[in-house]
Formats: sequence, C-alpha cells, structure tokens
Amino acid sequence: MSFSDHLDNFIKQRDKQSQGQSPTFRRKHVVQDPTNQSLAREALAKAQEEASEQATLETKQTHYRLNGRCVTETEAHAQQQLEYESAPANPERIDYINQLRKSLKLKKRNN
Repeated sequence: MSFSDHLDNFIKQRDKQSQGQSPTFRRKHVVQDPTNQSLAREALAKAQEEASEQATLETKQTHYRLNGRCVTETEAHAQQQLEYESAPANPERIDYINQLRKSLKLKKRNN
C-alpha cells in the first residue's frame, strides 16, 4: 500500500467519523453585564488617567510661592479672592488684653 492510498483511507475514515457524530457545540462568548467591582475598577482607572493628565499640565504651568506653598496662577487668584480685609486694631481692646495678661501673670506668681 502506497502512501497516497493510506492517506486516502485516512481521509475517508475521518470524513465518516465526522458525519456520524452529532454536531459539536462551540462555546459562544456571552457578554455579561459588568459587575459593580468592574465598574468601580474602570472608574478608578479613568480618574487616575485624568489626574495624570492634569498633573502633567499643571507641572508645565508657572507657579507662585504663596504662604510656603507652590500654587498655580489660578489657585493663587482663587486664594486672593478668598482673602478679606481685616478690621483695624482697636487700641482700647489691645490695652484691655494686655491688662488681662499682666493680671494673669501676677496671679500665677502669687500662687
């Protein structure tokens, strides 16, 4: 028996076996609804990407030193808007506070 005859026999046997068997069921990929955990993971990844992009933009902006912190121009402007004018010092109130301090020092020493 030659190789070609053997190959033909093999192919015929294979075809007979595949016809006699019931059709095979292939597994289909089922799309499931995302779970809360996967949604949270995606939201976290998106937030991290946005924060990274924001950080790269902010590092390229000019910064100002304000109260010991480096802030961007927009933050410095917002901080300036939040500041308010303080009332001028009342000399009578300052004298009263100093008098209280003196009296407290005297009481501590006497005890």
